[in-house]
Amino acid sequence: MKNLKFVSEIVLAGLLFALPLAGCSNEQEQQSRSSAKPYPLDTCLVCGMKLGEMGKPYTFVYQAQQIEVCSKSEKTMFDNDPAKYMKKLADAEAALKK
Repeated sequence: MKNLKFVSEIVLAGLLFALPLAGCSNEQEQQSRSSAKPYPLDTCLVCGMKLGEMGKPYTFVYQAQQIEVCSKSEKTMFDNDPAKYMKKLADAEAALKK
């Protein structure tokens, strides 16, 4: 019984130390988003659909550039070949400037 109490106390102490660290990660992500270059398109970078038609877009930052896709599963597709999608974004931005 004493061992169970001891283990419970250790787990609780670990959680108390881990919770503030989890908040730091979220703060860093928010700072990263606020300093990132805004996403210039109204379409999903992966599938090309108009953002918002299938619900709230999934937003993340890649190399100081905000990226918006239809869903978190499309972020996985982005992560498989980010160079392809960053080129697609650069080409779309160039076309918008014309």
